[in-house]
Formats: sequence, C-alpha cells, structure tokens
Amino acid sequence: MAQAKSGDRVKVHYSGFLEDGTVFDSSLQGEPFEFTLGEGMVIPGFENAVIGMDIGETKTV
Repeated sequence: MAQAKSGDRVKVHYSGFLEDGTVFDSSLQGEPFEFTLGEGMVIPGFENAVIGMDIGETKTV
C-alpha cells in the first residue's frame, strides 16, 4: 500500500481533545477533512503525523 507523501490529496477523520479530555473539534459526525500534504493547509504537527500513513491506518498524536 502506498504511504501518504507531500503533494498527495488526503481525506482524514480527526478528533481534537483538550488536556482534560474535552473534545474541541471532530469530523467524525460528518465528511472527512480533505487537504493536500505539503501546501501548509494545516498545522505542521498534523501534517507531519499524516505523512507516511497508509489507507485505513489510525494514529494518535
């Protein structure tokens, strides 16, 4: 399976949590978030976490 790399258009579901466990944002009830890796469309830590992922992989960052 090909891993996500810079220049790829990707779709991801995500949930963002505060330190106390409160969800502050999530895509799980709607459509996945779509963006192109390497174009600075998301914060660097999020982008770096997606680079190298395989289709269907889950990750906690």
